[in-house]
Amino acid sequence: MLKILSLQDFEAPLFDELATASVTRDGTVFCTKDERVRESQSLSPHLREFPTVHIVPDMLAVRETSRTVGASDLFLPVQDSALKKVVNTWREKGVLEAIKTAAVEDPREITLPLHWLATRMVQLLEIIERGTFWSSVLPISGSGSVADVAATRDWETALIRCITWHPQCIRLAVATRDDRIRIFSAPSSNIGTAVLRHSAQKSVCCMSWRPNAGRELAAACQGGVLVWTVELGAASNSLSHAFMLKYRSHAPVTSVSWNPEGDLLVSCSLTDMNMIIWDVAKESGVPLRRVGGGGLCFTRWSSCGSRLLATTCRKIFRVWNTETGSPWKTERWTVPSGRVAAACFGPNLTLLFTSTEDPAMIFSLPLQEQIFNVKKAGSSDDNKVAVPLIDLSKVVFTCDEDDARIVVGGRVVSMDWDSTGRYLAIIFQDSPFVALFKTKIGSISRITEVKPLCFVKGFPGEVPSCIQFYQNYQKKLDFAVLTIAWSSGFIQNFPIMDDAKVDTQQDHCRSGVMSNTFTIADDLQTSLYSSFSLIQ
Repeated sequence: MLKILSLQDFEAPLFDELATASVTRDGTVFCTKDERVRESQSLSPHLREFPTVHIVPDMLAVRETSRTVGASDLFLPVQDSALKKVVNTWREKGVLEAIKTAAVEDPREITLPLHWLATRMVQLLEIIERGTFWSSVLPISGSGSVADVAATRDWETALIRCITWHPQCIRLAVATRDDRIRIFSAPSSNIGTAVLRHSAQKSVCCMSWRPNAGRELAAACQGGVLVWTVELGAASNSLSHAFMLKYRSHAPVTSVSWNPEGDLLVSCSLTDMNMIIWDVAKESGVPLRRVGGGGLCFTRWSSCGSRLLATTCRKIFRVWNTETGSPWKTERWTVPSGRVAAACFGPNLTLLFTSTEDPAMIFSLPLQEQIFNVKKAGSSDDNKVAVPLIDLSKVVFTCDEDDARIVVGGRVVSMDWDSTGRYLAIIFQDSPFVALFKTKIGSISRITEVKPLCFVKGFPGEVPSCIQFYQNYQKKLDFAVLTIAWSSGFIQNFPIMDDAKVDTQQDHCRSGVMSNTFTIADDLQTSLYSSFSLIQ
């Protein structure tokens, strides 16, 4: 019989002032504040290639102090006539964009009747677009706002708003509350920290490095998508440059994501039902529109690039089949209530997701197609069913000595799965811990095993803001590393070495051993998962 994992299966957390330092084969390792700051704990030699990052409020800028360098500053301007601009736009982007271009030109240069007609058509298009969306004004906070869908706890007030690792090298991008992006590299590279600032770089809530290109970074901003070409070194701040990608009614942008090959950039916005596929070289985008669900919250690519998840502001989410050689097709799914709060792909086209409903539950959705389908037609044992995996209902842990209590669970802010599908990390809106699970995927894209590993806690007063696994550890390390940005501004690289052959000494650390293993059988019954539906 299927057993769904619960947060009650975790070992009770410690009620002390120590922070979690790592997980080894001997158990969980804790350290003091001085050990973490000075990196004097025994595990630091294994992380010496990772940058040390600590953002403090004094580092944040109050106002712009230097001139921004944009892509337009690097080339001489070319003056074309208004009519030539309209014709070129028509050839490159189509009739609608040509009409929009004509509407903003000087009426005397394109004749008054043509300008009047273009202006009226643009106004009609805006009325139609506003009529197809559920709301024309985004709330500043609360449900449906950027802060509500961002994968960061307390996004509006957090020192660190988002982090992202480069997929092929040790290079970390950190977006802070002062609308700056800081690039940190391995200490052995002697590159230093690059600080990216731009007049259009406002309210960054998501970033994505371009694969197979070491210096290109896309950032989701209030006005569109800002694409940086980052120059590293002594002159990085003055030589780095960026250009803005904009599309009508596509702002603020809440998610950007490069596909694994690095040739497609996808963005989405809460105010737009279109998902934009960008040709960055031409600075133009192609919209993918589907009716239903309102605006889009975020997108996620699978590790192989053949699937693309798009979540909406309502209970609908879609999985696009983007395999080359055939037109893109989409499968439309729904959650019982709320919307998808967080999702991530693992190996073998396995999708994990959870919704905003209460109580929270993580579901596993296998998307891998069967190579040999020997099932009979109409069989109830369908491969594509959403499997309830982990119950995230709130659990209260208490301390008998001083009646202290800690609540863990509830609504999920963000979750991330490492590239091998062995570890799953989750942060909650109202809990001070990162919940870390150990998972195993079978050959047919099903989760076959899941067990609690540990709770990762910071020092008193710290809560996790955002998380991401270092993606390239298989080639550089023999253990996984989870990067956690804490509310204090400290970015912790948390090593997970429960299976790694790494010798560790714990002279100044405390350890505890996690237990409780639960196995999920492969012969799951379809009737248990009827709360999720696939609409063909």
